[in-house]
Amino acid sequence: MNISRSKWWEIAFAVVGIICLILGTKWIRSGELPQQRMVIDAGGCRTPATILNPRITNEPPGTVILLHGLAANRRIMMYLASEFAGHGLQVYALDFPGHGDSTDSFSFAKSADCAAAAVESLSKSGRIDTAKTVLVGHSMGAAIAIGMADRVPVAATIAISPAPMTLPKRIPSNLLVFSGQYELGVLHRAAEALFRAAGGNRDAPEDFAQKRAFDLRYVVHATHTSLITDRNVAHQSERWIMQALFPEIAPETLALNLDLAPYATADRGRHRLAGAILGLVGVLILFPFCATLVTSISSRPHAEPDGTRPSYALSLVETAVAALAGVLLLVLGVPLKFLHMYTADYLLSLLLIVGLVLLILNRTYIKEVWPPNVSSLVVAAILGFGVLLAVGGWLNWQLDDAWLNAPRWLRFAGALPIAYVFCSAEELVLGPVYSGRRRALRFGVSLLLRLEIFLACLLAYYKLMSGQVLIPLLFVFLAAFSILQRLAADGVRKRSGSATAAILFSAILAAWFVAAVFPLT
Repeated sequence: MNISRSKWWEIAFAVVGIICLILGTKWIRSGELPQQRMVIDAGGCRTPATILNPRITNEPPGTVILLHGLAANRRIMMYLASEFAGHGLQVYALDFPGHGDSTDSFSFAKSADCAAAAVESLSKSGRIDTAKTVLVGHSMGAAIAIGMADRVPVAATIAISPAPMTLPKRIPSNLLVFSGQYELGVLHRAAEALFRAAGGNRDAPEDFAQKRAFDLRYVVHATHTSLITDRNVAHQSERWIMQALFPEIAPETLALNLDLAPYATADRGRHRLAGAILGLVGVLILFPFCATLVTSISSRPHAEPDGTRPSYALSLVETAVAALAGVLLLVLGVPLKFLHMYTADYLLSLLLIVGLVLLILNRTYIKEVWPPNVSSLVVAAILGFGVLLAVGGWLNWQLDDAWLNAPRWLRFAGALPIAYVFCSAEELVLGPVYSGRRRALRFGVSLLLRLEIFLACLLAYYKLMSGQVLIPLLFVFLAAFSILQRLAADGVRKRSGSATAAILFSAILAAWFVAAVFPLT
């Protein structure tokens, strides 16, 4: 049996992918800590929580409660959770309403109420002692943790890149604030407002004893999201926690004890994170082999015939104009509000407008992508849901909550037809997948099309006051998803010889991303 050179590299990638999965799983297992899951039923909220317990026989010196940011979930906070638990602290990581495994509806006010109710419930049940509890929040979670100072007194609060907020009546006890170098200006201003309200930095032992310590620390080369996986942020937070819990012990002694801790020496937290990332890489590089295997069931040729397509330059102009017109129209109202997805209803409405405009302007080319071929749609559905289950399952295990619960599956069904319209227009203007420089040019144009839509959203946020701050905050995730989605869709189109297969495949991935990431309202 003759195997082409391209098949050999696909097989080689598959072998490497399997090795990455095995090694990743081994590293994860070596860094795992005892944990359990529960739902805190309090204050009219059902708050999912993961509890990480330290590997110590005596009682933990304190408790850390982790509060995630907007469009995030408790699994994203697991690196910090592992670091804190690895140094002897008990950790509770919570999901806000509309996020992660929570089936409650999201609002900022409800999230704050549910977080406070969960902490109060844990205190009343004797699971935590608030005098030995530290709140650690990121972004929205940081703002909520700071706001809880008026309701739940705790030993300390750590705010990682806090979102803009109405300051509480009093500054939280022993407040530490982190701000990344590469963050939005509004987030820098929020951190500086806390600095002014606190009256400047103070971190002497007597400040911790009097519960009035404060420090604002800037982290170089850090983004809004990278802060929660930054080793220095974790270690500085641990020192702050220990100073708040043991103000009578010299800071140098506490720092030395932390540095000599067995968990820190073994570096299991980084091992687990590295294993999770390595396993994800393994899942991704298995895709070419799986795509070839699945597309072999299609009766269509594996080489797409040359077809006409619109001019790339004209398509870029049309997309820019459509995106600008779209954000102007959305000032009047968001038509997909009924989907009840925070910010996603706005983004999907814009994608629908852009998709429809491109299809109308290029209607003479629609015959290139229509009608769909049944066997190609079957291939696309198998691959799309296969990626959803494989990548979503791995992410859900270690890195992020990408596994859809029942309410999110309903949003997926609502987002899929809108995504199909936009992906149809995108594939139509990009045309067939070729090789070499033509393929690289096509790939670059596809990213420019997405960038134009993102820039229109930025314009709407800064100039039209759309309020859609989540879109710029998610830039890194949107960019990474766009790159991976395009590479995978091109692989499907190249192997199946079908634009309609690439359209459905892309639409499934886009609908999944939206349903998994954005909060449910």
